[in-house]
Amino acid sequence: MPVIAASEFHAYVKIGFVLNDYYPFGGLQEDCLATAKATQQRGHEVHIFTRSWKGDRPPEIVAHLFGKKGWSNIARNRHFFKALQSELPSHGLDGLVAFSRIPAPDIYFAADPCYVEREARKPWWHKFTPRYRHYSQLEELLFAGEHATETLVLTEREIKFFNQHYGTPTQRFHLLPPGVARNTASPAESRSKRTSLRQELGTSHDATVALFLGSGFRIKGLDRALRSIAANHDSIQDLEFWIVGSGKPAGFQKLAQSTGVRVRFLGGRADVDRFYDAADFLLHPAYSESAGKVLLEALTHGLPVLTTDTCGYAPHIIKAQAGQVISSPFSQQILNDSVRHFIQDTATRQAMSQNALAYCASEDLYSCHQSAAQIIEKILLKKTNKC
Repeated sequence: MPVIAASEFHAYVKIGFVLNDYYPFGGLQEDCLATAKATQQRGHEVHIFTRSWKGDRPPEIVAHLFGKKGWSNIARNRHFFKALQSELPSHGLDGLVAFSRIPAPDIYFAADPCYVEREARKPWWHKFTPRYRHYSQLEELLFAGEHATETLVLTEREIKFFNQHYGTPTQRFHLLPPGVARNTASPAESRSKRTSLRQELGTSHDATVALFLGSGFRIKGLDRALRSIAANHDSIQDLEFWIVGSGKPAGFQKLAQSTGVRVRFLGGRADVDRFYDAADFLLHPAYSESAGKVLLEALTHGLPVLTTDTCGYAPHIIKAQAGQVISSPFSQQILNDSVRHFIQDTATRQAMSQNALAYCASEDLYSCHQSAAQIIEKILLKKTNKC
């Protein structure tokens, strides 16, 4: 996208983006960086303030690193808040956009689900833990506090939850379209990627491959997925389960070994498009997912999706007729039966694949970060009286 000069907007703003930590393959991290770039391309100056940065840093990004200090997440958060309070005034910012929950930003990009709603399913005593008090108070500051934070949200579902728990006025929410990358590969190129990756991994052409993709294995439902694979280990002769993401596999190894099939922990990957092309369906039975970009990324590759209704983007799977959504309350048996259907019914998978590609050609699943940049610009120009 070409750079749009600030003069075309009659004004230019200097914006701070705040993120706890940057690391590759994180959805929130990708949203922050992509929105920063889109905002720069509109002619504005963007600085990212974060505790740490892992991986490559684009040369056009100005990042200020504060370090991670403290023995617990709560202690590290509080140190970061104090450092921001001390440092930010010296930068002459026109506004502050938070991608992690901090006190009193001008704009909050709500990529994470409503914390209080997500934790409501836990035992009653959980509300008295330091962790719950810390994160619920942060959320309350954003959505019920006197500071009028404008919030960018990814789904209508999250607006409902924030309004339900905090009574946040609807006008403070700005709904964004999804923001996945277009798949520009030809069918021949996709087939070639499928063949080459399977050869690389020693997987036969005829094997049925279920793909799990995402960082944060626990909240994304890897335990549910492994149990469903174990329940179907004998439903087809050649079955594999690929796990791609930067989560911690140690706690799932025993469960993986009990499945009776070939389970691969492949780590975080920059070439995830090859995995979408090489697999036969995406298995994403998440406990909680405010959006779930992987669901839409799979659709752009014609990959059928089996997921849960706790994912914000799950309605797209239903609308596209490109998979199945497991309803709440979650049932492991229903997931097991659905996985068996996905494994065995190749004709239905093929129809889902064609539906997915048709849906992605007709819907806007791509402009999230450009739309976010426009909204950020509008809010901050109004705030600074520069419009």
